[in-house]
Amino acid sequence: MNSVMPCILERRSIRKYTSEEISKDVIMQLLNAAKWAPSGNNIQPWRFSIVMNNKELIKKLSSLTVYHNWVENAPCLIAVFLDSKSLDDKIPSIYLKHAQSIGAAIQNMLLTAHELGLGTCWIGEILKNEGKVRELLEVSDDLQLMAVISVGYSSGKELKSKRRDITESIVSWF
Repeated sequence: MNSVMPCILERRSIRKYTSEEISKDVIMQLLNAAKWAPSGNNIQPWRFSIVMNNKELIKKLSSLTVYHNWVENAPCLIAVFLDSKSLDDKIPSIYLKHAQSIGAAIQNMLLTAHELGLGTCWIGEILKNEGKVRELLEVSDDLQLMAVISVGYSSGKELKSKRRDITESIVSWF
């Protein structure tokens, strides 16, 4: 039986991409992985806007983040939105539940991309320019930007990372 652990332990945020284009079929695999994330009442509050093979639009989007120097070289960007029409009267706990579902959907995409030999980076810093992103992508105000994911084939060397010992993160154990 295959284990998901190697994918979890080996995945890294990639910020250097080759110019190799990504096929629509590969992006559809990422989106299909995302749709299987858990969501309360199976609401599936995520919506996606995909930009690929459009260097001009990628450059405009990259200008909205301090990371523009490497984002503009990604062959694909996936903007991930929360559909606010799925919110019940904007109750904070419902919003949080849907935001968590979107985080799970994003993680599914990142892990699937890694398994397929792609590099990704979850860009949250761009959220400060949500309105400009929505305008460039021509999406309605009902969609709240949650992240932009850069996707491409890594041109960098193997990246290393470390994490603190898990015991430092445990606040209680009964």
